[in-house]
Amino acid sequence: MIVDVNPFVYSRPVPPEDIVDRDDEVRLLLRHAIGGHYVRLYAPRKYGKTSLLTRALHDGGRDEGLVPVLVDLYRVSSIADVTVRLERAYAKHLKGELRRRVEAFLQRTGVGLSLGAFGISARLQLEPTRDPLPALHALLDLPLRLESAGGYRALIAFDEFQDIGRIDGLDGLLRSHIQHHGEVASYVFAGSEPGLMRLLFETKDRPLYGSAVPMRLGRLADADIAAYVAARFQSTGRAVGEALNPLLQAGRGHPQRTMLLAHRLWEEVARGAEATLEDWDAAHAAAMAELDPEFDAQWRGLDLSEQKTLRALLLGSGSPYRASALRRLELTKDVVRRALPRLAATAEIEERDEGGHTIVDPLFAAWIARLNDPAGESGDDSPQTDPGR
Repeated sequence: MIVDVNPFVYSRPVPPEDIVDRDDEVRLLLRHAIGGHYVRLYAPRKYGKTSLLTRALHDGGRDEGLVPVLVDLYRVSSIADVTVRLERAYAKHLKGELRRRVEAFLQRTGVGLSLGAFGISARLQLEPTRDPLPALHALLDLPLRLESAGGYRALIAFDEFQDIGRIDGLDGLLRSHIQHHGEVASYVFAGSEPGLMRLLFETKDRPLYGSAVPMRLGRLADADIAAYVAARFQSTGRAVGEALNPLLQAGRGHPQRTMLLAHRLWEEVARGAEATLEDWDAAHAAAMAELDPEFDAQWRGLDLSEQKTLRALLLGSGSPYRASALRRLELTKDVVRRALPRLAATAEIEERDEGGHTIVDPLFAAWIARLNDPAGESGDDSPQTDPGR
C-alpha cells in the first residue's frame, strides 16, 4: 500500500481545507452574498478560482444556512448546454427533503427536468429537436421555489461565466430572472478572461451592466505559501530547506504554478532528507519539461505582434517600449500599443502596481525568456525571468 503520498495538488481544484490562505476573500464574498449583493469574481486561469468558489459555497452552506450551487459553464455553446449544466448542478448539490420537494416541482413542470438520471440531457438525446428553453426558464426560477419550500436562500456560483457570451441573448434571459431574486438568492459570476467579463458587465447596452460588485482574486503572499509548503514537507517527513526561496521566487505567488513547483520539488527529496539547491534545479527542470507542450501551443496561438510584445516586455523589465528591445525585435511602439490590450483581455499580462506590465504566468515568462536568450547568456537588457509581481 502506498502511504508516502505527494501532498501538493496542482492538476485539479483542491478541497476547501487545502486552499492556501484565501480566508479574507471567502469572508468578503460571503458578506456580499448575505447582504444580497451579486459578485463578479475575476481571476486568471489556474489562480484557484474554482477552489475558492468551492470553499465559499461550503462555508456558506455550513455556517450561514445557504443552499450552495456551483454551475460550471466552461465552453458552453448553446441554450441546451446551459440547461443541462444547470440541471446537473442542482442535482449534485441539493440534498434531503429540499431535494425531494424540488424534484416534485420539476416533474410537475412537464418539460423533462429531473434531479435523477433521466433529466433534460436524456430527453435531448432522445429528442434532439426538443426546445430546451422552457426547461431553462424553470431552472432559472428555482431559487423562488427554494424559498417557498422553507425560507431557503441560495448561493449560486456560475464558473467560467464569460463563456455565455458565445450564446446570443443569454445574458438578457438570465437578467430577466435574477432581477427578481434579490430576496431569495445571491449570485457569483466568476470568469477568467477579463475582456469578456468587462464586455458583459461594463458595457452600458448589455443587460448585466453594473449588476455585480467587482472582486479580483490576486496572487498569494509569499509568507502564506512558505508556511503551507514547509508544513506539508514536514508532515511527510521532509524539510524544504534552502529550496524554499527559489521556489517562491519562481512561483511569484501564482497559485497553481507554485503548487506544481512544490510537487516537483517534493518528488526530488527522499523521506527524512532536506531539499537542496540541486534538488530545486532538478524540480524546476522537470516542471518546465512538463509544461513545454502546453506553452508551445499557447505561443502558437498568439499572433506575431503579441509574441514580440511579450518578448519586449521581458527585455524591458516590465516595459515593452525600451528602444533596445524594439530594435532587436523589429517592433514599433504602435504595434505594441495595439497588442497590449489584446494580451490583457485574455489575461496573458496584467498591470503592475509600480507601473508597467507583467506576464501572469511566471513559468510561461521563463519559457519566453529562453527565446530571448536561447544560449543562456543574457546581456544587460535581457533579464531571464519576468521581474514583476
